[in-house]
Amino acid sequence: MHLLFAKFLNSFSRSKLMKTWLRAILLFYWAAGSLVMAQQGTLAGITVKPENILFVGNKSISSQDLIAIFRSTGTVTAQLSPESMNIYDSNRINHSLNLILAFYHNRGFIKAAISPPEFDFAAPGPEGKVQMRLNIIENHPYRLGQVKINGAEVLSQALLISLLNLQPKGTINLSKITTGALAIQEAYLALGYLDFDVKTRVDTQDDKKIADVVLDISEGKQYHLGRVEMVGGSPIKDSLIRQFLPFQSGDIFGKRAFETCLQFLNELGITPVLTASDVTFRYNRSEALVDVSINLEGKTKR
Repeated sequence: MHLLFAKFLNSFSRSKLMKTWLRAILLFYWAAGSLVMAQQGTLAGITVKPENILFVGNKSISSQDLIAIFRSTGTVTAQLSPESMNIYDSNRINHSLNLILAFYHNRGFIKAAISPPEFDFAAPGPEGKVQMRLNIIENHPYRLGQVKINGAEVLSQALLISLLNLQPKGTINLSKITTGALAIQEAYLALGYLDFDVKTRVDTQDDKKIADVVLDISEGKQYHLGRVEMVGGSPIKDSLIRQFLPFQSGDIFGKRAFETCLQFLNELGITPVLTASDVTFRYNRSEALVDVSINLEGKTKR
């Protein structure tokens, strides 16, 4: 179907006005998802050779590098055969464009944008030749201004900024900001703040080409361990196991403390290998307590 459509376009369109009209139709088809169709249970896309992929507007990253990123993104996980490397459906294109944007965002170009691809079936050349054009607006790179943290009381501003691990006045890197926010979350979870939440945003000052990183933190309550219940048979009495556990009622219910408890039981050797799936948690948010039930036999006997 696409081959017939391409032949029709090549023979029917020659004028500049007609090409513009065709591009408009193709963009409409793209938005509607009609460029991808099901054929015998598989998705068929548009075949575009590497030399027919055109990037326009890029300055900080070469077209050669962008084409390499665009073509290789997701090919390993999707297990594309060499014959399918030049075939693009909407999912593959969107995935590739998102990765290219990530490259820009991690190089300080946090306002970079890529418009939807334009397909030209009437480009001069051999029969069936399709050209894909991608327009990039890079804007300019931003450097780190201030780091502002709102809502933090338990951990100091200096500690939280160190966990973010951002270089002062360095190029803004959105991935590093996300990774730093996750490190902060892990620190709070280790201290029992199970309802902790952090939201990040970047406030830009275009005239100075700098961006402030802002973290809005909601710490919530600190949780403690309530009751510990042992379920299932064991050659050692429950009371003795409880005394040995490095996790007692009233202790801070931190993520690391819980993992240490499971590790201890596994090293004790009286149970099958236990994982988090063998534990049931009951949260009492009003009192900030967590009751724990551990199945010593595992949920399925091994």
